[in-house]
Amino acid sequence: MQNFDVAIPMVTINDNMPELDEKEIRTRMGYLAADCIKALDNALADPSTTSMGKALHFTADVVCSGGYYLWQRFCYEYAIDHIGLASLKIFQYLIARFKELDKQYEALPADTFYGSEVLQRRLAEVIITLQSSPRKGKVKIPAVGPETHRNATWLNGVRRAPESAAVRRVYTRSSDLIELYIAANEMIYACKEGALERALFWVKWVADEETAIKKESGGGLTTSDHGIALSKTAKGKANPIHFLFLCAWEFYKELATANPPTIKMNDEVAAMVYLYKSAPTSILTARKRTELLIILLQVLCEVPKWKNPVAGPVFKDPVLISRTVAQAPMFFKEILARPAPRKVIKKQGKPKMKKKISGENMSTEEKLAAFDAAVNKIYGLDNTN
Repeated sequence: MQNFDVAIPMVTINDNMPELDEKEIRTRMGYLAADCIKALDNALADPSTTSMGKALHFTADVVCSGGYYLWQRFCYEYAIDHIGLASLKIFQYLIARFKELDKQYEALPADTFYGSEVLQRRLAEVIITLQSSPRKGKVKIPAVGPETHRNATWLNGVRRAPESAAVRRVYTRSSDLIELYIAANEMIYACKEGALERALFWVKWVADEETAIKKESGGGLTTSDHGIALSKTAKGKANPIHFLFLCAWEFYKELATANPPTIKMNDEVAAMVYLYKSAPTSILTARKRTELLIILLQVLCEVPKWKNPVAGPVFKDPVLISRTVAQAPMFFKEILARPAPRKVIKKQGKPKMKKKISGENMSTEEKLAAFDAAVNKIYGLDNTN
């Protein structure tokens, strides 16, 4: 096991550099906060011991620079984007760990929290667990043609699913349009047949149909938040994705209570439901909630085909994790030796990225990021509550 006694900086900061612009949010080591998070993401993609050191270094830097909640959001997003069904217990694990850490973060002075070796090891355990977890790539979202929207003839022509008891338990005639009811039944029927792509088609169709209705009349597929009121204001409470998520959750319960059960992941799926319903929007955006629904649909379509339909353990190599975590205080000590930033990272949300005037001055990486954002918008996965 490599001894991580040297930090691995992303950029070189020397004491003779000009004074940093106070408008730029920088960490103790002098990185832009967004760059620090990006470097952390890159480090987690590689399970080598060197990258473990980088992951500890960037974690210590962003947390000790006031970015604890930013780092927490990153951890949840990483688990959703890169782990998901490959290690479904990860959500249960993160919820438990962050409940412990949040309590200490709110109760202790910042310096005490950063300086506690017990908490430093807890933070390190979280990031190394994410790094050592198996990865599963995102599924491809099917394309949905514009001719399918605001088109009752098309919808009645493709309608083939029988009424689902799971959908019937969630559907409210007074607040939910019949189009949403039909789409949910089609989604559940696709799950019964193990047809993930078809199930995802109906998620995409619902998102696009919602947009089309809003453009046409200012309304939507539903006027109810279905008990998932994530916003304190009236705007954005009614979301058809909530409806689909609850239908999928109801169908999961049918599979889990069958005799014999075809899925045995009650605690893991319950953790996803808790996260979907309870996480503040600053930690889990509407887009990430949609991706949680996609993971739940993967569970419903794929797990019943498994020989043993249970989730694997969180810690694949607990010895490796414990030995790496033991090195954490060295990384925090080096970071804390640096002065605190003049402007701490904002407590919640992502740091704002600089806007480019045109694409001509953008790097290849920035162009790819812009392309990803455009694709997500096309897929209807970037709505906010």
